[in-house]
Amino acid sequence: MELKNRITQVFNSQKERKYFQKNTTAQYRIKKLKAVKKYILDHQTEIESALKEDFSKAPAETLLTEVMPVIAMINLTVKKLKRWMKPKRISSSLLFFGTSSSISYEAKGQVLIISPWNYPFQLNLYPILTAFSAGNTVMIKPSEYTPQTNKIIGKLISEVFDENEICLFEGEVEVTNILMEQAFDHVFFTGSTSVGKIIMEKASKHLTSVSLELGGKSPAIIADDFSLRTAAERVVWGKFVNAGQTCVAPDYILIHKDRSAEFVTAVKEQIENRYGNQFTQNEDFCQIITQRHAQRLKDLVQDAKSKGAKVLFGGHLFENRKFEPTILIDVNESMQVMQEEIFGPILPIVTVDSKADMVKFIQRLDNPLAMYLFSEDKEVIEFFRQNTQSGGLGINETLLHVAHSRLPFGGAGKSGHGRYHGHEGFIEFSNQRAVLKRKFDGKMSYFYPPYTEKLKALIDMTLRKLNYFF
Repeated sequence: MELKNRITQVFNSQKERKYFQKNTTAQYRIKKLKAVKKYILDHQTEIESALKEDFSKAPAETLLTEVMPVIAMINLTVKKLKRWMKPKRISSSLLFFGTSSSISYEAKGQVLIISPWNYPFQLNLYPILTAFSAGNTVMIKPSEYTPQTNKIIGKLISEVFDENEICLFEGEVEVTNILMEQAFDHVFFTGSTSVGKIIMEKASKHLTSVSLELGGKSPAIIADDFSLRTAAERVVWGKFVNAGQTCVAPDYILIHKDRSAEFVTAVKEQIENRYGNQFTQNEDFCQIITQRHAQRLKDLVQDAKSKGAKVLFGGHLFENRKFEPTILIDVNESMQVMQEEIFGPILPIVTVDSKADMVKFIQRLDNPLAMYLFSEDKEVIEFFRQNTQSGGLGINETLLHVAHSRLPFGGAGKSGHGRYHGHEGFIEFSNQRAVLKRKFDGKMSYFYPPYTEKLKALIDMTLRKLNYFF
C-alpha cells in the first residue's frame, strides 16, 4: 500500500506540473541535457563499474554500446532542439484562402517508460531524455536485474531533475502493474513481444498511446557475391557483443549451401581472434544476465541437438553464467531455436539453394526488428528490400543503424511499432497539433446553410474543378 500511495503521489505531482513542463523553453531543456552529459562524463568510472557488477560487461564495451549512444543523442538534441520545437508552417490551397496553417509540436504529457535489462544504461536514458526534450514529465520502471546500473541512473536523475519532472521506481512486476493502473498520456516499452502485448492491453483501459520496441528473429543474409571473411567478421561482432543479448543481433544466418562450410570456418576464426578460447576468464565477453536466462539458452541447444542439429563450435554453459559462443548447423523450423528470439550467443546456420528460398524462409516468420544483408550487387539488394519487411535494414554491416542517432529506430508488425532516435524520437513523444487560423474573410460563408439550388450548383462546380484549387 505504501508503494502504491507513493506512485500515486508522484503521478499526481507530475500531473500538476504537466502544463508547466509542456511550456518549458528550449533553453531550459538544453540546460538540463548538458547537466546530464556532465554527470555522465564525471561519473564514467562508476558507470563502468555498475555494468561490470551487474553482468560482467567490459568497460570498453560499456562506453561503446551504453554511454556513447546517449552522449551522441544529447549532442544532437542540444544542436537541433530549438528547430524541432518550432511550429511547422503548412502551405494552404485556394480552397483555404484567407487562412494560415501550421503544426505545433507539443508534449504528450505524462509518460511512463518501462525499460529492459540488456542495455540498462542506454535503454533507460535514451527514451527518458527524448521524452523530456519533447516537454513531457516521465516516470521510469527499469529492470530489476540490473540494480547497480539502476542506482547510478537514480542518482543522476535526482541530481539533475525534480521528481515532478522525472522519477524512477525500482521493483519487480508488481511495480509495473501499479504504474500501469495510472492514466498516463503515453507508455514507452522496450522488451519482449509477449510482455509488450500485456502492456498494450493494460494501456488500452485508459486509451493510452503506446510505443513498443520489441524484438524478433533478425536474419543475416550472406549473398553469393560477398566476401565470407568480411561477412564473418561483421556478423561475429554483431552477434556476440553483449553475449548476444541484443534485440537487433543477427539471430540466424541464411546462406547458400555450397558456401556454408567455408563461412563456418571463417566464423570460428573470428570468434577465436576476438575472444580467444578461454571464455570463463575472458573479460571482453560478458555474462548472461541470470542463471534462469542461461539455462534457457542451454535448453535451446539441447532441443536443437535432439532434433538433428549439430554443434560445430561452443555450446557450453559455465558456472559463472558465461555461455560459450555457439554455432549450430542442420537446423530446421521444428526446433525452438528457430521459433523464438534467441537473445544469446547461439548462431544457427540455415542453408538454402537460392535467394528466392531465403526470401520464402524470412516471409514465413514474423517481421523482425532488423535484417542484415551482405551483398555489393544492387539488384540483389533491391530484391531483398522489395520482398521482405523489417524495422531496420543493415547492408554490409550489423547493429550500426541503431547507433545512428539521426536514423529512426523501431520495429514492424510484431517486432514493435513507433519510432525514436533523433527527430523521430521527438515526434514520437509529441502531439502534432494541427492549427488553422482565419486571417481575413475568405468568403467561406458562401458555403453555409441554407443549401439553395444555387449553392448546390456552386459546390458541384467546385468539386469538378477541385484540382485547380490545390
